[in-house]
Amino acid sequence: CWRTVSETIRSTTASSRKYLGKNRAKRASYTVVGFAMYYFTYDPWIGKLLYLEDFYVMKEFRGYGIGSEILKLLSERAVKTRCSSMHFIVAEWNKPSIEFYKRRGASDLSLEEGWRLFEINKQSLLKMSAK
Repeated sequence: CWRTVSETIRSTTASSRKYLGKNRAKRASYTVVGFAMYYFTYDPWIGKLLYLEDFYVMKEFRGYGIGSEILKLLSERAVKTRCSSMHFIVAEWNKPSIEFYKRRGASDLSLEEGWRLFEINKQSLLKMSAK
């Protein structure tokens, strides 16, 4: 999975040069301007899915299509590996990201299905495991 993330970053960075008008021949090295961290998981109700754990494009590089290109590459990966969907969590205060995903067809399951995010912290895990 890490190799794929690295390939995605390199591919997306090359795309960003096109958007920013930089000549690829002048520079052989790449600058990381964004990343996506994901893994595959399985849900008994919907099957295999790609879970997008973290996704970020540096603020000064937003608006050039870099995020869209990363999401496209992730979508291609999900389709090629027979995933039924891609899942992720977005902070409620992060309106620009929510709109970014909605414009690309994402559904807000917290509104549609009433799911809530929970955490059992390490202290509670230790307490439960000691019983």
